[in-house]
Amino acid sequence: MLMRRFNSLSILAVLMFFCLSSCYRKNEKYIIGLNQNIHHDDFEYSVTSYQRTAGLSDVSDNSSLATGTYYLVHFKVQNRAMRVNHQWDNSIAYIVDEAGTRFENAREDQIILDKSLHFGWNDQYNTRSGTTDSTILVFKIPPEVQKPYLMVRGGILMGDVFDRARFRKMKVKLF
Repeated sequence: MLMRRFNSLSILAVLMFFCLSSCYRKNEKYIIGLNQNIHHDDFEYSVTSYQRTAGLSDVSDNSSLATGTYYLVHFKVQNRAMRVNHQWDNSIAYIVDEAGTRFENAREDQIILDKSLHFGWNDQYNTRSGTTDSTILVFKIPPEVQKPYLMVRGGILMGDVFDRARFRKMKVKLF
């Protein structure tokens, strides 16, 4: 009886060790840079470039459209699925700072910027299988934020089960 209980406790201890050790991973493992992909099932997300600016201006006449500290993030979505389209919108990504504060895409400022840069703003995107779409996401961020990271959101799909929805932990370094 004592031996059976000891074996049960040993097995439980080993399982807990593996469970806890698989949960503990350094955050650096999830930090990536420009043009590196965040894998979400059959879809790949990447930041091709970004710009930190002290405001938004109309490039055609240099007039000011909005003031504040902005991050203009060139965001790309690749659909590597064989048959499935990928539907997404401008809320697919957000920025977090070193304290974990979230900053969402500034939709109205994004629309204003599109009038100047003509990057093809859409409210919804439908990336067909085997194709790529891109947009410029606009984030208004307090000037004191020094280490912003872009992250993506989305539902867990079949391909995400094997890597434990790693896409939700990935951070693109924007500094």
